[in-house]
Amino acid sequence: MATSESTKAINDKRQKLFAYYFRKELAEAIIQKESAARKTANRKVAKASDPTFTGQKFDHYIKAHLGEDDQKPVDRLRSDRENLEWLGLIPSTKGDLLAKVDRVDKEGMIRAKGYKAGLLGLDRVSGYDGGSADDKMFLESYDAGKKEYETDLPAILKQMEAETTKEAPPASGFDPFAMSQPTGKPN
Repeated sequence: MATSESTKAINDKRQKLFAYYFRKELAEAIIQKESAARKTANRKVAKASDPTFTGQKFDHYIKAHLGEDDQKPVDRLRSDRENLEWLGLIPSTKGDLLAKVDRVDKEGMIRAKGYKAGLLGLDRVSGYDGGSADDKMFLESYDAGKKEYETDLPAILKQMEAETTKEAPPASGFDPFAMSQPTGKPN
C-alpha cells in the first residue's frame, strides 16, 4: 500500500510540474501567435504599398540581417544565379560570377552596414576600434541612414495616406445608392 501511495504522490508531483512548465510554454505560444498575426498584418500593408515587398523578401532580409556570416547570402546568390542560368532564364555571365558584380570592397561594406543600421534604428555602435577610420565611416553612414529615415519616411507615409484617402468615398453622409424615401409631400 505504501508503494501505491508514493507512486500516486510522484504522479501528482509530476503532473503539477508539467503544468508549471506547460504554463510557460502556453504563454510563449500565445506571444508567438500574436506576433505572427502582427507580422502577417504588417506584410499585407507593406505589400499593398509596394507589391515587391513580399514575405519571401522580408524573410530573406531578416535571415541575412541576423546572420553571422555575410558570405552565406552571397554564396546563396551565386547558387541561385547559376540555377537560373542553367534553366536558361538569365544569360550566362561567364567566368567568376561575383568578380565585379556582387562583391563590395571593405569601404563599401562598412558604409552599407552603417547606413542599414541607421535606417533600421539599430544601436549606434560600429564594432570597429573607436575613433578609427572604419568607425568614423560607419558612424557617418549610420547618421546618414538615420537622417534619411527620419526626414523621408514621414513624407512617404503622408503620400501613401493621401493616396488611400483619394480612393475612399467622401464622408459627407450622402449615399448615392440609397433608395429615396417618400417624404409624404407632393412633388
